[in-house]
Amino acid sequence: MFDAKRVEEKDPAQIVEDIQNRPKQAGRPVRCDRILVPTDGSGTAFKAVGKAIQLAEATGAELTLLMVVDFNKNVAAFEQVSLSGYVPAELKIAAYQFLADLMHVIPREIPAHTRVETGEPADTILDVAEEEESDLIVMGGRGFGTFHRIVMGSVSSQVMQQAPCPVLVVKGMPDDWSDEDNFLPDIGKEG
Repeated sequence: MFDAKRVEEKDPAQIVEDIQNRPKQAGRPVRCDRILVPTDGSGTAFKAVGKAIQLAEATGAELTLLMVVDFNKNVAAFEQVSLSGYVPAELKIAAYQFLADLMHVIPREIPAHTRVETGEPADTILDVAEEEESDLIVMGGRGFGTFHRIVMGSVSSQVMQQAPCPVLVVKGMPDDWSDEDNFLPDIGKEG
């Protein structure tokens, strides 16, 4: 535990010398074997994939690309009742197709696999991170302001607070991103 009184009693020159003479931690590399990369097809999520690729190249980590199909977000309430709880196959097929296309961005020398899960995004990301024993989660942040985050919540905020491992939230859009590149399933939404 930090003891401010003990620090105040030391001479500043002695504190600097103590820091400079502290043993180095060589030989204890940071391990990162598994990186979970949740994506919703947005620009910030795609930028996160790019950062995850860089980290995997540097650490030799395996990537898991995850897309969570949020049934409540993509299917109207009437359709949910009439479908008796079944997720329309089209949503999962679209997610698998998107992830298959995204796999072409990942260099062949990086081990990677895909997963499509259904459920509430933050809870599902946390469950998959624990199940796969992820060392790091790399995900995009929407960049909402504090008020919007308090009122609406944020998947990345919830994941950061509850994750079993460190979380890297990547902000901003890729330089070459256009609105046509966005993958957010429109199935079941009124147009």
